[in-house]
Amino acid sequence: MRRRHILTLLGAVLISPLSATAQSRSGKTWRIGFFGPPAPHDMFSLDAFVQGMRELGHTEGQDFIIDRVMAKPDEAAREMVQHHVDLILALAQSDIVLAAKRATRDIPIVFVFAGDPVADGIVASMSRPGGNATGLTSLNASADAKRLQLLKEAMPALRRVALLASRGDPATSSIISAARDAAQSLGVELQIQSVENIDDLEATLSAIVKDGNEAVIIDGSPVFFPLQPRIARWAAATRTPVISPWREFAVAGGLLSYGTSASAMFRRAAVFVDRILKGEEPATLPVEQPTTFELVINLKFANALSLTIPATLLARANEVIE
Repeated sequence: MRRRHILTLLGAVLISPLSATAQSRSGKTWRIGFFGPPAPHDMFSLDAFVQGMRELGHTEGQDFIIDRVMAKPDEAAREMVQHHVDLILALAQSDIVLAAKRATRDIPIVFVFAGDPVADGIVASMSRPGGNATGLTSLNASADAKRLQLLKEAMPALRRVALLASRGDPATSSIISAARDAAQSLGVELQIQSVENIDDLEATLSAIVKDGNEAVIIDGSPVFFPLQPRIARWAAATRTPVISPWREFAVAGGLLSYGTSASAMFRRAAVFVDRILKGEEPATLPVEQPTTFELVINLKFANALSLTIPATLLARANEVIE
């Protein structure tokens, strides 16, 4: 039976303690501490990670247990260290990974997130991370440029588009540069709209449309990852074509998504965990960037906009939602 301890930290209260489970065949049951920002289960599911571990021969509840912590990053990281987890699995945003690094220099950290780990000070370099952290990042500025190309293909008459970017993300400058080059080659006017306060997201999006932009591109900053359903609802209410890096956006009702598969990244994270817990050092395991991307088209939303998606684009889609 799958056993997943759910640790809910409100203030400093530990609801469910780390406890012993059935021992694995090797006599060791790994304790993997997991934490990320509060989000719907379907967006931060551990199922793909567990599947990856299973494919490597590890059974949850026997060879490893997952202790999930939902709290502020620094508080969650401290609790994991105090309860002697063997490894920390951190996801989504650099502040979460950095909190884990502040809490321990000894416990290995595997991250799965969308930012720039070098610019954020998480690793020394992509090829030689150094320290106790390594993992996967979906950062790829060329993918942001590709999203504009796909949007133009879906809307051949597109002339003016806004790029929704995160002002505080160190990777934003490279994303903007790639998007501007793509806009110039496509003959599209690109407006950069940097968001500093996520609480002002809807107002920012509305201002983008009022400025005459015909569509919106969401950049690959991790700050936008948990906001996909929220942005999709806004897009539907305002009938605005939007393309996102994440499949969750198209599934939630947005027009297009193009980016790396979150489930594939979680499955791949299991390889890092397996190698580290068998004795390899995070410092020498290169950070991985995506090489394959998924295109998802929400044809239902396109039809609601009376937008005809070219057959050539539909044929290239990994998934079409009808």
